[in-house]
Amino acid sequence: MASTHISSFSDDGEYFAHSSSDGTLRIFECATGILKQEYSSSSHLSATTSSLTWSRHRKESVKSSPPKAKKKRLSKSYDEEHFEDGLKLIALGTTAGTVNLYSFAKGLLHTELTGGHVSRVNNACWHLSKPELFTCSEDQTVVHWDLKKGKVRHKWKCDTSSIYSVCHCAEQRLLTASNNIKLWDIETRTLLQTFTGHSSPIFQLEPVWQGPESDDANYVLSAAVDDRHISVWNCSESVKDKNSIASFSVPDEPVSMSLSKPSSLSQELVLAVITRKGIVYIFQHILNGKKKKPLVSKVTVKAVMGGSGDASDKSDVPILASCLIPGNVTVACGNPVQPIFEKVVYDTSKPEVVISLMAPAKTLVKDEYSQVKRPEISKHMTTLIPADSQPLTATRNKDKNRLRRTSVSELTVEERLAAMSTDTPSEVNVKQPPVANTLSRLLQQGLLSGDSKILTGVFQETNETIVRNTIKKLPVSCIIPLVKEIEKGMTGHSQHAWSLSRWTSSLISCHTSYILSVPEIIATMNKLYQTLISRQKFYPQMLQLKGRLDLVKQERHLREEGEDTTTEPLLVYQDESDSSDSDSMVIDGTALESDENWEDISDMES
Repeated sequence: MASTHISSFSDDGEYFAHSSSDGTLRIFECATGILKQEYSSSSHLSATTSSLTWSRHRKESVKSSPPKAKKKRLSKSYDEEHFEDGLKLIALGTTAGTVNLYSFAKGLLHTELTGGHVSRVNNACWHLSKPELFTCSEDQTVVHWDLKKGKVRHKWKCDTSSIYSVCHCAEQRLLTASNNIKLWDIETRTLLQTFTGHSSPIFQLEPVWQGPESDDANYVLSAAVDDRHISVWNCSESVKDKNSIASFSVPDEPVSMSLSKPSSLSQELVLAVITRKGIVYIFQHILNGKKKKPLVSKVTVKAVMGGSGDASDKSDVPILASCLIPGNVTVACGNPVQPIFEKVVYDTSKPEVVISLMAPAKTLVKDEYSQVKRPEISKHMTTLIPADSQPLTATRNKDKNRLRRTSVSELTVEERLAAMSTDTPSEVNVKQPPVANTLSRLLQQGLLSGDSKILTGVFQETNETIVRNTIKKLPVSCIIPLVKEIEKGMTGHSQHAWSLSRWTSSLISCHTSYILSVPEIIATMNKLYQTLISRQKFYPQMLQLKGRLDLVKQERHLREEGEDTTTEPLLVYQDESDSSDSDSMVIDGTALESDENWEDISDMES
């Protein structure tokens, strides 16, 4: 995505929040540039932050001090109206599908919203007037959260692809964006309108408010990946136009955009767009109809680092985020871990503004000026470390003088009794810190990193009980990569395929319901099924070939040993008739004469 919304200014522009790749949230004060708070979730290694959204800032009104007679009646509505203002919440979407609500006023995690999404949370949007939140995810759904109860109020599927942005543009209207923009009725969850114009994912939607105190937007701006045009759409219910009415052109791919809330109904729209190169382009336009030609920027703001010498010595510094107020813009430049904040006053008569930044001085900062509010960590927490990183226990055979002698007063009663006992301590009772290199953990690391060596070692496990327990502990987000690894391994060596058959059987028996609910897994399982069928089809032929080869090998072995394959006859028959008489009869020809006179002799005897 072009923009992941990991850094953002607060609605009033006083604070700047950034979430780094290691899951650490840092909040800076823009006026002084001091780090005010730092927060790191306990699950930041397995579920990093994917979106960051500040709650809306509402100004105090006359209703903030209700009459005493109506205090009980209006106390509930008053709390609901100023729910986010009192806590100053920040919605942090994670890659695991959960939403963390961090309270800037308390300096700690307020609550964690679970049970809504099963995949990465791409964007979040606060309700205009109630303590409610809208989130969208890669699981193609939008969840409407009730923050008072901390539960899901509504959930519905909005598209056949991932939802990248969500925007609450009116009290009963909600906008969602994938490759197109859809307008929904919040109460009935029915589709009112579909806007088409972008061919790539739309990563940000910004409503254009009608006035300073208005919570109704008739127009909305959209920015998409690899699209150098910011489109303007008419999202009012009376207009049924599916095409954009205007567009703002930038010379590079946009990363983020910000709008200034108008102070009057007739004031023109002021838009600031940050591109991939870290340059801010400011537009001014009055939305009063369709505009065929793309609008160009009025002012360009960029930052450079260096002294006041030659221009060749200066280097460009990217601008991370901007907060726009008519007449001036506040930008965060440089490294997001330690950004530099500048407030720039611009004029349309000067189309280019260059901010000259000085390198920060490498001096030590006093503690009283750099106090950071960090969440408290329990003293009873146990840290998991790999087995090979555990410290070795001290032995008494080597370096006896270096062993620290513990004072008797520091020992507990149990340790004193153990020292007085003559029995040798058993190794079973020695407490060791738990390790994190279990088979389930190794499988998760191998799937996330794609390390074939780790996966090969895990798949060689032959114990069916261990395989089944490992599959049960596997998180849902790792099932799709596991199925893909099994399908890829089944096409390889037969011995490896035999090992994978145990994992396939346990996976199907433990996660059947989830497999049937994800179309991507079903498609991969179909490929796996076809692979198994092709292997089974040639199995009888391979057995026949193996048998014939065994016969040929056996016959060749017998020949090499010199064994005679011919056998003696079991029975010999010899005729007992006189061979000499028969031979004389044949040789002298008497037999022939007797045969000729046989009939005459027989007649004479008769």
